[in-house]
Amino acid sequence: MRVRLFPYLGDRMAGITPLFDNLWNEYIIWSFLVGGFTFIWLYHHSLWYKSEEGEDWDNKDGIEVGVFPKHYDNFTLEIAWTVLPFFLIVYLALISWGPLDAIWSSAEADGGYGAECAPGEMSNMTWSEAEGRYVADCYHVIYIEAYQWGWNFDCLEVAVPDLCEVGTAVIDGTPAASLTLKQGEVYLAAMGSADVTHAPWFVSWGVKEDVLYAPGTMDLNGDGLSDNMVLTENGEYALSGPIGELGLTTVWLPADNVENFLLLCTEYCGDNHAYMLAQINVNA
Repeated sequence: MRVRLFPYLGDRMAGITPLFDNLWNEYIIWSFLVGGFTFIWLYHHSLWYKSEEGEDWDNKDGIEVGVFPKHYDNFTLEIAWTVLPFFLIVYLALISWGPLDAIWSSAEADGGYGAECAPGEMSNMTWSEAEGRYVADCYHVIYIEAYQWGWNFDCLEVAVPDLCEVGTAVIDGTPAASLTLKQGEVYLAAMGSADVTHAPWFVSWGVKEDVLYAPGTMDLNGDGLSDNMVLTENGEYALSGPIGELGLTTVWLPADNVENFLLLCTEYCGDNHAYMLAQINVNA
């Protein structure tokens, strides 16, 4: 059973997927424990170890104007104060590895999403209680291209309209690109930039990744397409080479809930950075 503590903060700060729920809850609990201990210690010493005004006091520390106070040390306390936080940091790093690996692992790694889906095949994504993460039979590859100041999407060889559709939306009166995905499917987004560095942030999923300049985003061969893509015999677009050779970055997108949210850029990229928006739709 997955229980979410502080749901409002969890939704804003850790995404809405179960992938991050337990991690978020544990970080909140440890924050309260460590913070509570530290502040209780602070206030106890501040209020307990003091002298009343006008009271004679024993100058054990040898306090004197212009002279450094007497030095005390407690080797056991110093070791404990160093070792215990070290083990806590290592522990938090270890439990953070799973969710991070599930989002940023490469397609070649064992990410739990199988191989690339065949045409018309479904991912059949499910939540694995044993692994604490989503697993799927396969995944779909889509392409995202960033430019100053907008986004281009392509479903590549995901030919079933229900699985992936590209369109336009109006956000606060401004036309923007839109990407529609299907609930229960896993997507591997291959991403490149036509100019400066961008960082797409899928707001509701709590996922973001830097997108670097990729030479293939330009149309150098004059065929009217980004050189990262080629037109296949089936009349569909496909990547012109392996993701790594094209200099593209990737991020996993497990579409778990039916929802609509914004895609923002979180890397300052020029004058209209704040208005670099797109619409993401997840349909049943």
